[in-house]
Amino acid sequence: MGKLTKEEFYSVLTGAMTGCHEDLEQILELYMPLIDKYSYVNGKLDEDLKQYLMIHIALQIGKFPV
Repeated sequence: MGKLTKEEFYSVLTGAMTGCHEDLEQILELYMPLIDKYSYVNGKLDEDLKQYLMIHIALQIGKFPV
Protein backbone atom coordinates (compact mmCIF):
# COMPACT_ATOMS: atom_id res chain seq x y z
CA MET A 1 0.00 0.00 0.00
CA GLY A 2 1.39 3.36 -1.00
CA LYS A 3 1.10 6.64 0.80
CA LEU A 4 -2.47 7.84 1.23
CA THR A 5 -3.69 11.37 0.75
CA LYS A 6 -5.62 12.96 3.59
CA GLU A 7 -8.88 12.33 1.75
CA GLU A 8 -8.01 8.68 1.02
CA PHE A 9 -7.03 8.08 4.65
CA TYR A 10 -10.29 9.63 5.84
CA SER A 11 -12.25 7.40 3.47
CA VAL A 12 -10.42 4.25 4.62
CA LEU A 13 -10.75 5.22 8.29
CA THR A 14 -14.49 5.90 8.07
CA GLY A 15 -14.94 2.66 6.12
CA ALA A 16 -13.12 0.75 8.86
CA MET A 17 -15.21 2.51 11.50
CA THR A 18 -18.43 1.39 9.80
CA GLY A 19 -17.34 -2.23 9.53
CA CYS A 20 -15.69 -2.55 6.12
CA HIS A 21 -13.24 -5.43 6.57
CA GLU A 22 -11.07 -4.39 3.63
CA ASP A 23 -10.66 -0.89 5.09
CA LEU A 24 -9.85 -2.31 8.53
CA GLU A 25 -7.19 -4.51 6.95
CA GLN A 26 -5.75 -1.44 5.23
CA ILE A 27 -5.63 0.48 8.54
CA LEU A 28 -3.92 -2.46 10.27
CA GLU A 29 -1.42 -2.74 7.41
CA LEU A 30 -0.74 0.98 7.57
CA TYR A 31 -0.10 0.88 11.32
CA MET A 32 1.67 -2.51 11.42
CA PRO A 33 5.14 -0.97 11.99
CA LEU A 34 3.77 0.80 15.08
CA ILE A 35 1.89 -2.31 16.23
CA ASP A 36 5.09 -4.34 15.83
CA LYS A 37 7.07 -1.71 17.77
CA TYR A 38 4.75 -1.98 20.76
CA SER A 39 4.57 -5.78 20.59
CA TYR A 40 8.06 -6.32 21.95
CA VAL A 41 8.59 -7.40 25.55
CA ASN A 42 12.14 -7.73 26.88
CA GLY A 43 13.51 -7.44 23.36
CA LYS A 44 11.37 -10.25 21.93
CA LEU A 45 8.32 -10.04 19.71
CA ASP A 46 5.28 -11.19 21.70
CA GLU A 47 2.82 -12.57 19.13
CA ASP A 48 0.03 -12.72 21.73
CA LEU A 49 0.48 -9.04 22.53
CA LYS A 50 0.54 -8.21 18.82
CA GLN A 51 -2.74 -10.06 18.28
CA TYR A 52 -4.23 -8.40 21.39
CA LEU A 53 -3.36 -4.96 20.00
CA MET A 54 -4.87 -5.76 16.59
CA ILE A 55 -8.07 -7.11 18.15
CA HIS A 56 -8.47 -4.02 20.30
CA ILE A 57 -7.92 -1.74 17.32
CA ALA A 58 -10.60 -3.67 15.42
CA LEU A 59 -13.04 -3.56 18.34
CA GLN A 60 -12.48 0.09 19.27
CA ILE A 61 -12.03 1.76 15.87
CA GLY A 62 -15.74 2.55 15.73
CA LYS A 63 -15.35 4.78 18.79
CA PHE A 64 -12.55 6.84 17.26
CA PRO A 65 -13.48 10.55 17.21
CA VAL A 66 -13.32 11.90 13.66
